[in-house]
Amino acid sequence: MAFRISSGDFQLDDFHSQESSLVILTWLIWLLAVMTLYIVFMNFIIAVISESYERVMQKLVAESYRVKANMIVEREQFFTKDDLSSTKYFPSYIVIRRPLNAVMKEDGEWQGFIKDLKYTIRTTVTKAKSDIIQNSHLKNQGIDDHIKGLDAQVKGLDAQVKGLDTKVDGLDTKVDGLDTKVDGLDTKVLKIQDDMEFIKNSLTQILQKYNQ
Repeated sequence: MAFRISSGDFQLDDFHSQESSLVILTWLIWLLAVMTLYIVFMNFIIAVISESYERVMQKLVAESYRVKANMIVEREQFFTKDDLSSTKYFPSYIVIRRPLNAVMKEDGEWQGFIKDLKYTIRTTVTKAKSDIIQNSHLKNQGIDDHIKGLDAQVKGLDAQVKGLDTKVDGLDTKVDGLDTKVDGLDTKVLKIQDDMEFIKNSLTQILQKYNQ
């Protein structure tokens, strides 16, 4: 009974004596039914229009040629015999347009919403691919620059190490020279000691002879 009332069937004997809860339930059912029907019918209309539009767009090129052919036929009806036999208007060849396959393949040209969807997907994929490639190039370039900086630092450290090696070699040369000088001084000291011993012995002998 609530659904009948929500649908507009007010021919009920006890409609005026209904409770408030039934009235609220009636309005709720009516709102639910109206919204459901609205959504269903709108989706149905959109689907039908989309299908019709897609079908028309798929045959757009063929329809344009058909309209042009009809216009040519209408124009030829006003030609004279001389015009009909003229090679300028009627050359020795004819253009025929026919579909290669009756069934549309996936790799064919899409029309309508499907074509727009395919174009959008293709554009998005291409943009994402180009962004990924660009980011990878930037990262690789940054890594290359960092590697070049590290190579420069390593070369600088190698140069410093070579400089230190040169200084160490110079210090070794100086130490060797000092060792040579020390050896010469030791030799001189030994000679002086020998001379002192000789002088001492000589003085001792002289003193002994003098005392005798």
